Amino acid sequence: MRAPTLSDEQWALLGEYRLQKWDPSVTGGVEASRLLFEDGMMVRYLEERVALTGADELRTAASLFMKRYAFIPALGMLAATFWNRKLNLSPHNLILVDHINEKGLWLPRIFLKDESAPEFTSQSEKEEFFQSLFRGHLDIVISVLNETARLSKRILWENSAVYLFWVYENEAFVTSEELREKKERDFAYLLSEENRHVFGAYKENPLNRYYTDKVHRDGFDEKIRVRKTCCLSYRLENGERFRCKTCPLSCKEK
Repeated sequence: MRAPTLSDEQWALLGEYRLQKWDPSVTGGVEASRLLFEDGMMVRYLEERVALTGADELRTAASLFMKRYAFIPALGMLAATFWNRKLNLSPHNLILVDHINEKGLWLPRIFLKDESAPEFTSQSEKEEFFQSLFRGHLDIVISVLNETARLSKRILWENSAVYLFWVYENEAFVTSEELREKKERDFAYLLSEENRHVFGAYKENPLNRYYTDKVHRDGFDEKIRVRKTCCLSYRLENGERFRCKTCPLSCKEK
């Protein structure tokens, strides 16, 4: 019997954000587990992509890597909350393949070798998945980048938080009141100080500090959430084009 997976429409949505089921025609790429568990592999990977990404140094490349990689937990949570599906997001199941888009941005594609996506059968099973995704995966990525590039964990966690907040604040994913309730429940779970153990050995929830009120910024009609840390994107080649609209170095409240 074929393992349960996502619908074509669901895969298409994930594909818009670079997460795809395995394509046998793809060549090259590196398994994410190698970056996390092989000595020296992450630093070599980043050094080889400093020029490719337009970064000025290893710290900038590491921050950009985290911004790209952060879509993995974000999309995993999207599938869990809105589709009740459990993606296999183990580092051993992920292949990163370099890709430069038409604007010259490094946007690596992320392929899943195992595309199965069974339904969750209980809230406790879903919460176990949350812990495996954050404590058992994302926290390891952040620790490796912190040690490799000497980049603050606060920058790395905020790079991840931005996309997680996007998932839970995106009304396009809410198609019923039942889904709205699930969204609010799961988002509250992620922000709760009682659940800080889900993310690793932290005294405080590493996401919660970044969930601040949105404010007005000159030049924008909608309120935005100003970052607490700088992701260093402005230090990329032609970096002013890539400076975040939520950059703490340039945001001012009206």
